[in-house]
Formats: sequence, C-alpha cells, structure tokens
Amino acid sequence: MRGKALFKAGLLALALALPAAAVTRAQVAGLYYQEVEKDGRVYVFNTPEKFHSWETSSDMGVAVTLIGRGPNGETIVAENETAMDLYLFKHNLPAYERPTPKPSKAADYPANKFGIRVYADATSKSNKDDFTGIKSGDSGTGVDVKRTYFTFTHQFDPVWSATFQSDIGDQGAKRYDVFVKKAYVEAKVTPLAVFRLGSADTAWIPYVEGIYGLRYVEQTITDHLSFGASADWGFHVTGSSPLVQYQISAENGRGFSNPSRSKDVDFEGRISLTPIPGLSLAVGGYSGKRGLETDAAPAKHTATREDALVAYNTDLFRVGGEWFEAENWNNVTTTATDKSDGYSIWGQVNFNPTWSLFGRYDSSKPSKDLKPNLEWTYYNAGLQWTVNKAFAASLVYKYADVKGGTLSTGNGTIGSVNANFKGKYSEIGVWTVYNF
Repeated sequence: MRGKALFKAGLLALALALPAAAVTRAQVAGLYYQEVEKDGRVYVFNTPEKFHSWETSSDMGVAVTLIGRGPNGETIVAENETAMDLYLFKHNLPAYERPTPKPSKAADYPANKFGIRVYADATSKSNKDDFTGIKSGDSGTGVDVKRTYFTFTHQFDPVWSATFQSDIGDQGAKRYDVFVKKAYVEAKVTPLAVFRLGSADTAWIPYVEGIYGLRYVEQTITDHLSFGASADWGFHVTGSSPLVQYQISAENGRGFSNPSRSKDVDFEGRISLTPIPGLSLAVGGYSGKRGLETDAAPAKHTATREDALVAYNTDLFRVGGEWFEAENWNNVTTTATDKSDGYSIWGQVNFNPTWSLFGRYDSSKPSKDLKPNLEWTYYNAGLQWTVNKAFAASLVYKYADVKGGTLSTGNGTIGSVNANFKGKYSEIGVWTVYNF
C-alpha cells in the first residue's frame, strides 16, 4: 500500500511539473530567467535590465554564444555564463564546459602580522671578585629566558601602518619586567622616506645587530655597556636604497623603558653605504642631555657619541668591527667630565647552511678621565646550529674581566672592590633563538 501511495505522489508531482516546464519565463532559485527564440537563435537572459534593453535594441552586446547547441541545433546566445547554465539545465542538455575561475585574491589591505621572538639559554656562570674570592649571587647553573618579544603590525594601506612590540626581559633579582619597546605609527612615502612617530628603533644599535647577526648570543658593545639604547620615543626618519641607508631621530634620550619628559630632545643619526653587495660602511653620532635636563635640574654637559662600522658579509663568512667614542655619557648632570671609548671585532665561518663557527673580541676604557685604570675585556667563541629560519642554537663560551674597579655590563656587574685586582666573568652553555 505504501508503495502505491508513493507512486501516485510521484505521478502528481510530474503532472504539476510538466505545465511549469512549458513556461519560458520563471524565477529559478531566486534568479530571473527569460528565453526568446528569434531568427533561428535562442536568446537567454537572467537579468530583466538586459532583457528589456535587448527588446528595445535587439543588441545583446557582450554575450556567450554556443553554435548548434540548442535542442534542434539552434544557436544559443546567452547574456552570461549563468544564463547559459540555466538554459542547458532546463533543457537537459550537456553542460557548458569552460575553465574553472581562479579564486579571487584576498585584498592586500588592511593586513595584520603577528610574531614572537624568544632568547633563551641553559648555562653555567661564574662572576667572581679575585680580591674577596666572592662570587655574584647569579653565579651557578640554570635555564633562563632572557627576552621575549611579541610584535604586532597592522598595515592600513601601502603607506600607513602601526607597530606594537612588548619586551619581557630578565631584569635580575628573580623577576621579569614587561616593557613597551615599540609603539609607533609609520608613513612609508617611498623607500627613501619613511617616517615613524613613537617608540621605534634607534639609528645605531639595531643596524649593527642586523649586520652582526648574533644578538641572541650577546648584545653589541654600545648596548652591552649601556652607551646607547636599541629603541627610544621620538620622531624617526629613515630610508634605504641598494647603495645608501640612513636614519635621523629626535628622541627623548632615556630609552624605550623610560618615556619621561625633559627640557629638550636628543639627536641621533647614521649614514651607511653598501658600495658592493655584502660590504657595509657606516658612521653615526649622538648628541643631547640623555633626557636628564629639567628646569629643576639643569644639565652641566652634553653627552655625545661617535660610531663607526666596517663589515663584510657573504654566504660563506661574516667579518666586521665596530668602534665608539663618547664624552660625558654618564656625566650630564655632574661637574666632572669624562671620556670613553671601545671597539668590537667579530668573525663567523659558515661551513654549510646548518653549521657555523664564530668568535668575537671586545675592549673598552669606559672612564678614561675619572677612572683611567678601569678597563673591560670580553671575548666569546661558539658553534652555531641553524635548524631552520625559525630556530637556531649555539654552544658558546664567554669570558670577560674588569680591572681598576667595577663595571655594569649586559652580563652583570663585573670587577673587584680592590682596584688592584680583577673581577672575572665566565659562562658556558647553549643559547637559543626561536621565531614564530
């Protein structure tokens, strides 16, 4: 009984469908549809505007034409591919085959980019005063995450963008601090005219880091000895071409971690040349009160720093050197004056894209007038394993000594309470960088 009922229902549906199939004007799946036979051709439409225009002018304009594809060999002229598909489907004719359209490309803007960079190490460290025989509190063995950067960039259009970068750093004393390292709006008018307002890269230190290539192992010398900052709040103008690169910044002078106001701004600049691929020649300078001058505490001196770099990088090796000289860097508000200088040389040999051997030697006299016997020496040597673009690890030995007093460095305060003795720092272990 149930089978007979289904059969009768099918006959009823067919009976209702046959009259509808004879109607040449219909709404199919929400689409307008019209077909007209004229002069041996069948004209098919799926928009009323096109149909009424054709009725008036008999002009189809741009159309899809299939010769001899009608039920009786007629030529079919369709307004567009959709109209052709509807006609062939309605008349149970073979489909109209054409290349599958490529997916539409997503809009280039706005666009977002998010990244994380982590510097971590597992090492054994010793920092000892030779006079007292006492080691620093951070001597010993352990695992440390030195820095973690979270970076987000929003590209509004080809010119305008905004970047935010947080810096989670190991500040010692068993704590991590979170800073805003970068927060700026950028207008890239041309590659030679890029304007940034906010906290952004300074002119010298990030440039040297990019050429040195091993920031995760150690800071460059001016950063390591606190004769500069890698980012600062201000107005920055930068640009580059294959031959010339430059940056000029008017900045607060206290670095990204201290956006305080002062009486005036400092100026920092750099110009570099790449006369042949891989060869970098650069000079830079800094002048200002380092953000220390206020109406209540006038500055007594201007801090200055001059920089120079020569480096040559190829796929097989890196070799380079950096030099700096500073005046009154730590004496802006004191009566006394002082001078400092230092240099760093480095080299790296790449055996293949995975393995490389590197070394570095630094020396500095950080207080030539006030503490003429104070001298810092540093070197490292290591083997780098580059797993891929995201991860690299290095087995490294580091050594530094300070004679003539004590000195604050990127590896802690080194030296001796007795100026006739040395303080010695050494560290061995694995340093890593991870980008994702």
